[in-house]
Amino acid sequence: MKKVMVMFMTVIMIMSFMTCGFAATDLITVKSNIDNVTTENKYFVISGEGQPDTYVKLILNDQLNDKWVIGDTGLFARLIRLVLGDNYITLKATKNGEEQIVKGHIKLEYKDGVLQITVNTLKDLLDILFK
Repeated sequence: MKKVMVMFMTVIMIMSFMTCGFAATDLITVKSNIDNVTTENKYFVISGEGQPDTYVKLILNDQLNDKWVIGDTGLFARLIRLVLGDNYITLKATKNGEEQIVKGHIKLEYKDGVLQITVNTLKDLLDILFK
């Protein structure tokens, strides 16, 4: 009877260690603060890290904005262009059938009644004037 109890306890301990060993980890971790942020800059960088070979889709205001595969370094950074008002961000990460979704909200506001714009080229100026 003692041997059966020892064997039973050993099996229970091995099973509990195996369960802990296979616990799911995040596919990506976003380092930029994207949770209810207010800004006056129309450009925003989303950066973070993730497991190599993870496929990531960046969805901005319900439209696919960018997609990429995380490289060997595990680091990523993407520049997005915000629209005036509310901007809703969704990052969908997938790898080996696992999926992780990270959501955020960034609000672009006027500064002192004037919208700040950054123009690098004549084309950018024309795009802003004729939108």
